[in-house]
Amino acid sequence: MDRGPLDRWRPRLFLATTLAVVVTFGTLGASHWQPGARDVDALGLLLALVGPVVLLTLPRRPVLAVLLAVAAVGTYLALGYAWGPVLGGTVGVLVMVLLTGPAARARVVAWSGAVLMWGAVMGAAALRDDGTRVAGLLGGAAWTAVALLVATGVRERLARAAAWRAARADRERTAVATERLRIARELHDVLAHSLSAINVQAGVGLHLLDRDVEQARSALASIKTTSRDALDEVRAVLGVVRGEDDAGAGTGGAPPSDAPGPRTPTWDLAALPRLAEPLRARGVSVSFDVDPALLPPGAVPAHVVGVAYRVVQESLTNAGRHAPRARTVVVRVARDDDLLRVTVDDDGGPPGPHDGEAVGYGLRGMRERVEGAGGTLAVGPGERGFAVAATIPLPTDVSGARPSLPPRGSDSSQEDA
Repeated sequence: MDRGPLDRWRPRLFLATTLAVVVTFGTLGASHWQPGARDVDALGLLLALVGPVVLLTLPRRPVLAVLLAVAAVGTYLALGYAWGPVLGGTVGVLVMVLLTGPAARARVVAWSGAVLMWGAVMGAAALRDDGTRVAGLLGGAAWTAVALLVATGVRERLARAAAWRAARADRERTAVATERLRIARELHDVLAHSLSAINVQAGVGLHLLDRDVEQARSALASIKTTSRDALDEVRAVLGVVRGEDDAGAGTGGAPPSDAPGPRTPTWDLAALPRLAEPLRARGVSVSFDVDPALLPPGAVPAHVVGVAYRVVQESLTNAGRHAPRARTVVVRVARDDDLLRVTVDDDGGPPGPHDGEAVGYGLRGMRERVEGAGGTLAVGPGERGFAVAATIPLPTDVSGARPSLPPRGSDSSQEDA
């Protein structure tokens, strides 16, 4: 709704009170200093005060307010009362009209009212025999136009300020929502993968507890390691929420908790094989084909590495949860000119109908991450069965060139048995 600054009653009351005081004392003074003018009586004061009263009481009916104010000032002057501040009451009504209600309607009514007002003033001057100067009337009309132009400028300035504040508030809400979404994705990726691994290791431990104590102990140790790493990553995410600069973090090559680090979890592509431990504990063969040129620190921008890491992590987690028939999984990470291609392909087939809701949030999170980095994500049939394929653009520097990467080695395969 289009509202003006005088739609609130307090500033309108202040303006009306100020005008009433000025008009009252100004009219009494003008009557004293203008010989031949009619002495101000109760009728004269009543007509002079119509403008301030209308300004206060009729903000929602601008046309009626202008008509009453113009009629009162025209009658006041036609009856021979003194010239002077009485005109200010009507000008105040016109300013009130400009600063209330919809802006377009306010401009039309206010400027039309100004023309009507000065038509009435000229008519009243023609009925008087005090030799009113035309120059003085034209000067008064000019000052009325100036007052209306100033009021218009004030309203436009206030409208721009309000629009700027609204835009800033909207940007802040968007930033908060974006940060919440990012934190939700981080927590989902960390907890889904880690809890899935813990569940698998706990099952192995329970199954072997009576038959193979050493294997059960190994499963418990793995649970301990996985839970510790998960806690580290959760602390990193929560450190961002708390605004701690040293919330450093991820399991994929982050600095230790007692060293300064970035405010977001960090990873490196060399840590990808660690993500396969839960699947391997179930007997699934997971192989990694990662271009060695991408492994050195700094070879790929950190945010691109983070997206690739999370895509692999979520894909392996989904393979473990929703592809129980899978026996082999192949992870490929390669550079294709200015693109980083990440593919996770398993032979377990697509998730069943009952898995659609469970997988939805993780796939949606992956898609948001990849598209947020300017890439694309495809999910569907692959070479072996079901595949997740992400394409992430590698950013260019200010000169437009691709970031320099080490030359591709002859052996682009890294097999982690």
